[in-house]
Amino acid sequence: MMMRGGEMTHTGAAGRRQGDEEAKYVMSVAVRLSGVGASRIRRYEAAGLLTPGRTKGGQRLFSDGDIRRIREVSRLESEGINLKGIKVILDMRRNAD
Repeated sequence: MMMRGGEMTHTGAAGRRQGDEEAKYVMSVAVRLSGVGASRIRRYEAAGLLTPGRTKGGQRLFSDGDIRRIREVSRLESEGINLKGIKVILDMRRNAD
């Protein structure tokens, strides 16, 4: 269960993420925590840079790892790297681990 606007929302299996990291933040909270606007976050998702969890109703749920990734993508984008370049960089980092 999680709180959203004063109501309890059941996340169930949709609230679990890879590595058992819980997807618990709705979009408005992700925007506040990351400092990145909702439209940019949706653009990152469309570019394959981010895969948030979903509720049964389809609402995006973000984990702490998602928030870190949003911040990193935003930082790289502010340095002038386009989204395809950012994807290459992040894939290389993941493969190096």
